[in-house]
Amino acid sequence: MARSRTRGIGEIVSTIAFFGMSAWIALEALSLIGSVGKIQIYGLFAASFMCLLGGLRFVIAEIVRIVATATKK
Repeated sequence: MARSRTRGIGEIVSTIAFFGMSAWIALEALSLIGSVGKIQIYGLFAASFMCLLGGLRFVIAEIVRIVATATKK
């Protein structure tokens, strides 16, 4: 049974903020290539990826729920 829950304005704003920060951090990492150490670049890309996952948190939760219900059957 699918849950139909609407997202609140706070959840929408935080999702947009996660995606925006992900893009900003990735662009910052790209602009710093060659001027800082590789570990800093890798750290920025890791932070960008984590922000991307934060933006996709509701999608990830839905996928986990679908997989969990499919494996119970």
